[in-house]
Amino acid sequence: MSEQGHAKNLENLTKGRGFAAGWGAKYAPSNPVLSLENIDKLITDARAAMNDLQETRTPYRNATAAAEDAFAPLNRLITRVMKALKVSGAPDSVIADADTYARKIRGRSSSPAVKDDPLTPNVDESEKSHSASQMSRTQRVENLDALILMLDSNGFYNPNETELKTATLRDVSTDLKAKKDTVQTAFVPFSNKLVVRDKFLYGKGTGVVDVGRFFKGYVESFGRDSAEWNQIKDLEFKEYKRRR
Repeated sequence: MSEQGHAKNLENLTKGRGFAAGWGAKYAPSNPVLSLENIDKLITDARAAMNDLQETRTPYRNATAAAEDAFAPLNRLITRVMKALKVSGAPDSVIADADTYARKIRGRSSSPAVKDDPLTPNVDESEKSHSASQMSRTQRVENLDALILMLDSNGFYNPNETELKTATLRDVSTDLKAKKDTVQTAFVPFSNKLVVRDKFLYGKGTGVVDVGRFFKGYVESFGRDSAEWNQIKDLEFKEYKRRR
């Protein structure tokens, strides 16, 4: 779900609050969460939480994009390395062991996105997408390091191409590790801000969505033929738990 859905919930509560302010003394809910003062504070807090989230989302997405770009050429590079090894004179046993690492490195370049399941609103399956991607990157780099050690130790692998030399491969590994770690570092504050955003938008009984639904229920008690109900009846408050 894009950020538009979250923003629409806040926009609709703001609209409802504006209408209610114009009704004067007729707007007199008994539930304190529906007081104009509480709604004003909720709108302010939710808007601040969404702004804070955006400030952390951009670095996280940039770091993820940089990591994906860095890992993208790895499969082709490993294919070239294996071709160089196979014509180096190395015995079949060495080639077979190296090929095991190569297959693991090339096994999957990225993890499939894990979609959030609407049937489990209190669980964010999309969180698993990040974890799976990070695990995939970690495993690929670990296998790259293992392959480099094998190439260094077998006594046969010594290509003339600079980009295939083990010194260059170690530099590649170092860069991939740095990119992977940057993603994780950026994800922590982003994930924390998601928690805060969801608290103010989707907190049970206190968040924008529930307060908006309570608000509509209260105004509906004026009667479905009332002018007030007709003003706000089309305002929708939908739940988008933990969608990024």
